Amino acid sequence: MQILFKIGGVVAVSCWLLSSPAQAQTHESLPGLDKQLAVFLGNEQGAVGGARGVIDRRLKMRKCPEALQMEKRSEGLAIIKCTSLNWRISVPLIQQSHGGHRVRQSQMMVKRGQPVLLVARKSGFLVSRQMQADRGGRLGEIIPVRATRKSRPILAEIVGQGRVALPVF
Repeated sequence: MQILFKIGGVVAVSCWLLSSPAQAQTHESLPGLDKQLAVFLGNEQGAVGGARGVIDRRLKMRKCPEALQMEKRSEGLAIIKCTSLNWRISVPLIQQSHGGHRVRQSQMMVKRGQPVLLVARKSGFLVSRQMQADRGGRLGEIIPVRATRKSRPILAEIVGQGRVALPVF
């Protein structure tokens, strides 16, 4: 009976020791991604041209075996992606207006559950579709919208009262 307790204890301790370091190495460091993004953008978080906030700490992205790719899709959106593992993170950016000041973001432009018009522009073409907002937001924020309750959400930028647009590709 004592042998079984000793074997069980050894197995439990070895599982604990093996799981802790392995788990820490399998996920991407989100604070590290925040720092890499700030260097890529040339602006700190909270500054005009920088990220609006930290990357959502609830994300558990597998560690990318290659160098991360970062791109700025528009003045209001940056993308961090790992092509080999097929994941990407969309990061909203703080924009500036034509006068060099921050865009006024005090008024809620879209409310959760509100029908919104999704607009996509590319090469002189304009396509629009009625969608529903999953979250409320202010001018320039990126929110998820969907066609029906069961469809997958699409990230779109709020461009006006009840209007959202797809980021430029």
